[in-house]
Amino acid sequence: MFFDVFIWVAYITIFVWLARKGQGHDALASGKVGFTIQAFAYVATYISAVALVGFGGLAYAYGLQMLLVAAGNVWIGTWLVYRFLAWPTRLCQRNLQARTPTQLLAKGHRSPLLGKMLAMLFAVFLGVYASAVIKGAALLLAQILPLPVWALIWLVAILVAFAVFVGGLRGVLYTEAMQGFVMLVGICMLVAAVFSAVGGPIQGMAQLATLSPTDKATEGFVSLSSGEQGWFIISLIVVTSFAVWAQPQMIQRHFALNSARQVNRITPLAMLVLTVLVGGAYYAASLSRLILPEMSSPDDVMPTLVKMLLPDIGLQIFVLAIVSASLSTATAIFHIAVSAIAEDLPGRKASRPMWLGGIIFCVLLSGGCAQIKGQLIALLCTTSWSIVGATVLVSYVALVRFGKRSRLAAWTSVSCGFLSCMAWYLVAHQGFAIAPLFWQQGTLIPPFFVGFFCSLAGWFAGWAMDHEGRKKSSFWPISTSENK
Repeated sequence: MFFDVFIWVAYITIFVWLARKGQGHDALASGKVGFTIQAFAYVATYISAVALVGFGGLAYAYGLQMLLVAAGNVWIGTWLVYRFLAWPTRLCQRNLQARTPTQLLAKGHRSPLLGKMLAMLFAVFLGVYASAVIKGAALLLAQILPLPVWALIWLVAILVAFAVFVGGLRGVLYTEAMQGFVMLVGICMLVAAVFSAVGGPIQGMAQLATLSPTDKATEGFVSLSSGEQGWFIISLIVVTSFAVWAQPQMIQRHFALNSARQVNRITPLAMLVLTVLVGGAYYAASLSRLILPEMSSPDDVMPTLVKMLLPDIGLQIFVLAIVSASLSTATAIFHIAVSAIAEDLPGRKASRPMWLGGIIFCVLLSGGCAQIKGQLIALLCTTSWSIVGATVLVSYVALVRFGKRSRLAAWTSVSCGFLSCMAWYLVAHQGFAIAPLFWQQGTLIPPFFVGFFCSLAGWFAGWAMDHEGRKKSSFWPISTSENK
């Protein structure tokens, strides 16, 4: 008992100490941050408890084909990003003197009104999405702390708010790096325990291959499924690996880059950590089918596995790892939502009172929504990743990678992406459709796909019509050799 308390006290103490790293700094400036901190912070922002627990449960049901999702996250969501987008984003941000991802797009496409629209989108959608992350952490803490869930929700929200208020971007990066390290330790412990239980990875795979196919693993547990189930895995790869490019909290991580050389050091480390985290979690969860009884809910797989295989100290560390995954995502989201409210919407540099006001708004919004059970809240929580990605991705990549600036093209792209993605959720998505007009066919097409292609079509249409804008569009320097 004493050791359990010591672990949590030490965790909170280190969290507070690292959050204070940002004291005295601009809340939207990172200062110089080492490549190790940036690599772990990127991974911790990328991977939430949903990925480790929820997708781990999917790996139990779908088998080793879920490793394709992990590979997509590593190569598409990390390597491609740092190879082609990270340093160009930093150059554009510096050239435009943009302090936030919202300002990057607004200044880049010469539309302050676009910036205000995106600021409202980020503040509301990300603020509400944070409620799901915060509630997930509170539910886990409720397993080991004698407090009601509603109180833990507010406690977690206030802890996240503290890091954002005291540390700003710099403090958030440092706390995320610590949380990423804790996540790594927790997953490594679980993977080692699963390997020991099944006789090692090679023997485990051999046993897994002998299991009979199921409705979800239609070609067995070591192959990609056929039909709808295989398409689901492929769509999951695309949504979790491409949509991440344009998430504002991920874009902002590139603002901390110091040089192109630093990118070359961050990339392999981030890829390695991400491989161990998601690859290890999905691999262990897939092999767990050999030792677990039939599970009715995917969400129960990882908690059951941990309780079965790990000693009490291991259980505490794993819970700490999952809480870290939630907190790291929540602090990144909070920081974006607060900056949208405190600076992007007013159109001027945020004062300390404005920053505090934005934090209070986010705490009330996220904490309040986490207390509510309802279809609208569930819709906003589970769809924000796709909606934000479909809305922003095309105009973001066009700006930072291809140097194309157009107010009209950006507006048509953003509007088409947002409206079509929302509409597809409402009329075709199996889980949230209000009026399922295309139930059988539409349910197979992820809303992000629809939103992205409509956004792309909107960009080309706007670009074709914007004759004057095309003349003024300039190609941004994207040389990876600039080290200033």
